[in-house]
Amino acid sequence: MRQKLTKYSLAAITILFLVYKVNLEFALGIDTFFVNSLPSKKLPAEFLNYKNLSQVKNFSNHDVILFNKNSWDYPSSSCLVLEVSKEQIIVKIIDKKEPYDHGGGNTGQNFFNTVFKMDTSGNILDTLNFKTSTSNESDFGDTFLLNKQIVNKDLLFYQTWPTDGNKAKKNFIPVNKDLTWNQEKLLKYYRETILPNCVYLDNFYAWRDSSIPADKKSSVLYFAYNDWYVMYGIPNEIFKDVLNQKKKIINENLLNKIPSERIVFKHFQKLDYNSNVMGRTQSNDTYTYYYWNAVAYINILFKKDTLKFKKEDVFISDYDTNKKSIYSTVKDTPKELEKSLRLGYAFYTNPFLKFTLIHDKEKGRLYLIKKIE
Repeated sequence: MRQKLTKYSLAAITILFLVYKVNLEFALGIDTFFVNSLPSKKLPAEFLNYKNLSQVKNFSNHDVILFNKNSWDYPSSSCLVLEVSKEQIIVKIIDKKEPYDHGGGNTGQNFFNTVFKMDTSGNILDTLNFKTSTSNESDFGDTFLLNKQIVNKDLLFYQTWPTDGNKAKKNFIPVNKDLTWNQEKLLKYYRETILPNCVYLDNFYAWRDSSIPADKKSSVLYFAYNDWYVMYGIPNEIFKDVLNQKKKIINENLLNKIPSERIVFKHFQKLDYNSNVMGRTQSNDTYTYYYWNAVAYINILFKKDTLKFKKEDVFISDYDTNKKSIYSTVKDTPKELEKSLRLGYAFYTNPFLKFTLIHDKEKGRLYLIKKIE
C-alpha cells in the first residue's frame, strides 16, 4: 500500500512538473487562471464614484474643461506653454496632421500648429497658426517657439506676436552675405561681438540659398540686441566652437510634472493576473513576465478642493528579473509605480492665473481647471 502511494505521489509530482514546464514554455496561462479564479477584493466604497479624467466635468467649485484633444501617435509632444507676462500666457498645440509622400520613399507627417494667447482667466485673446513637418526639406521650414518669439530657423524669419501682438514676419539680419570677410575678420567679429552679446547661438547650413557657394554655406544663427541674425561663410573653427557654447534655448515649456505633494495615489485595484513570454536575447533565455492589470485611483489637490479620477490599464509588474525562478515574486513597488504614472501628467499654473492646465500626455488631452467665480 505504501509503495503504491509512493508510486502515485511520484507520478503526481512528475505530472505537475511537466505541466509547470509546458506552462512556462508556452505561457498557457494555467497558473494565472488559478489566480484569477480566487475571490477578488471588493473596491472600497470611497472609490466607487471615481470616473476617468475625460468624464469629470466639475468638482467642488471647479469646472474641468477639455481644451484640446488629439488621438494620433506621440501625443505627449503636442502641447507647450510659455509665460509671456504676469497677465498672459501662450499655449501651443498640434491640432491636426496630414501625411506627405514626396516619392522615393520620402514620406512623413506635416503638422498644423495653433498658438493661443490667454489672459489670467483662461480667455482666448488671439490665435496664430503655422505648419511644421518631420521633413527637414519642407517648403514651410521648421518653426519653433524661442525666446518668447515664433522663429523659423530654416526660412530665416521670426514673429514677435507672443509679446506684442505683431504677426508680421521679420527677416533675420544678414551678416557677411556678400562673403567678403576673411577668416580673421569673421573670428574677430564672432569673439568680440557675437559671443558677449548673444543669448542664443546655433550653427546653420544655408542649403536653400543658391547664391551661396557650397563651401561657404556653413553659417551661424544668433539672437542679440533684440534681433535675429545670420552670419554666413564661417570657418570650421567657429563651427566647432558653437557646438561647445551653452547658448541654446532648448526647452522653454513650462508644462512640468505635477509636484509630488499635489498628486496622491489613493488606491490600486488589481483586476486580473496575466503573463507574457519574453523572447530570447543574446544574454538571456526566454522567460515569462507576470503582471496585474489594474486601475489607479488618483487625487490631485487644489488648495481646499480635490480632483478625483481613475486611470485604467495600469500594469503592475509581478516579476523580478533578478530572481532565477519565474515564480519568485517581489512585493509591489508603489513608489516606482507612482513615479512612472506621475510622469504621464503635466501641470502648469502660477499665482496670477485663475486656472490650471493639466496635460494627460498618454491620451493627448489638455484640460483647463477653472475655478467657478
